[in-house]
Amino acid sequence: MKKVIIIILSFISIIGILVGGCSVISSVKNKEKMEIALPISVKYIKEYYNADFVMTDYEVYPGYINSTISLYGYIKGHEDDDITIIYNYKTYEVIDIIGPSWFIDSEIPAKEVPSP
Repeated sequence: MKKVIIIILSFISIIGILVGGCSVISSVKNKEKMEIALPISVKYIKEYYNADFVMTDYEVYPGYINSTISLYGYIKGHEDDDITIIYNYKTYEVIDIIGPSWFIDSEIPAKEVPSP
């Protein structure tokens, strides 16, 4: 009976180690995606809103859902107003900005290129 209990506990321990190891790998990959997304997103906010974004947290959604990262933070000087940047890690582009209306309305219009 003791051998059966030891075998069951060993099996449960091995499963626990495997699951824990997979979550560590996933966490590292998510951090790598965020480290690519952050400078692109900061540059986007600087270029289109002339503001400095400070990230406080992030969330990576798996590819089978929508291949995006939500970068949470604020604009320097406006620490009480939350800004969320939605970034697509497959296309390497910012796809949406969520925040207070004063910030969203401050977007610098795209320059119009004259037609020939």
